[in-house]
Amino acid sequence: MAEKKALQRYLQAGETIVSNLLLRHYKQIGLTTAQLVLYLQFKSYQDQGTMNPDVRLIAKNLGTSETQIFNQLHQMMTNRLVEQRVRQLADGKEDAIYDFTPLVTKLVDLDNQTVTKATKQEQENTRQKIFAMLESEFGRPLSAMELQIVNDWQDRDNYTPAMIKLALRQAVLNGAHNLQYMERILQSWARQNLRTEHDINEHERQFENRRDAQHGQRASSAGPHSAGPKIPIYKLGE
Repeated sequence: MAEKKALQRYLQAGETIVSNLLLRHYKQIGLTTAQLVLYLQFKSYQDQGTMNPDVRLIAKNLGTSETQIFNQLHQMMTNRLVEQRVRQLADGKEDAIYDFTPLVTKLVDLDNQTVTKATKQEQENTRQKIFAMLESEFGRPLSAMELQIVNDWQDRDNYTPAMIKLALRQAVLNGAHNLQYMERILQSWARQNLRTEHDINEHERQFENRRDAQHGQRASSAGPHSAGPKIPIYKLGE
C-alpha cells in the first residue's frame, strides 16, 4: 500500500521534458554542469506555471545557498544564456522573471551549424569522389579548366552525382573520354527533367525498347539476311 501511494506521489509530481540536444551539447554552449541542473530546476517550476519560483526553494532543492544561485544566474546572464525581463501581472503589478530563451536559441544555432558543417563536408566528399571517378576513367588528372567545369555542373547547373556518374558511363561506352560529350548528355537529361538514377535508367530502357522495335521492323521488311549486330549507341536528345 505504501509503495502504491509513493508511486502515485511520483506520478503526480509531473515530469520535466528536456531536449537531448541540451543534455549532449550543454558544455558547447557554455553551460557548466551546475548551471544545467539550475536551469532544470527553474524549468520544472516554469513548466508547471510558476514563472518566478522562490530562489530560496531552489537553493534548498540543490543543497546550496541563495548566494551561489544568484552567482550562477549572474554568470549565465554574462554568457547570454538567460535574461531577466519584466512581465505584467493580472492585477496590474509587475515582477521580474528569468527567461531562458537565449539558452534555447544558442542551442538551436549550434545544432544548425553542426548540420550545415556536416552537409558541406558530405558535399565536398562527394565532389572529390566525382573527380577521382572521372580521372580514373579518363586515365589522367583533370586540368584546372576541367575541374571548374565539373564544379559548375554541380554548383551552377545542379546536376546530381547520379547524373554525372551515368553520363560518364555513357561516354565511356561510346569511347568519348571527354567532358564535352558528357555535357551534351547532361544537358539532354536536364531538358527532360531526368535527374535521378531511376528516371535516367527508365528513360534509357524505353529508348532501347523503341530502338529494338524499329530495328526488328526494318529487319523483317528487308529479309532474314539483312540483320546486323546490335551496337549500343546513345542518341542525344532522345
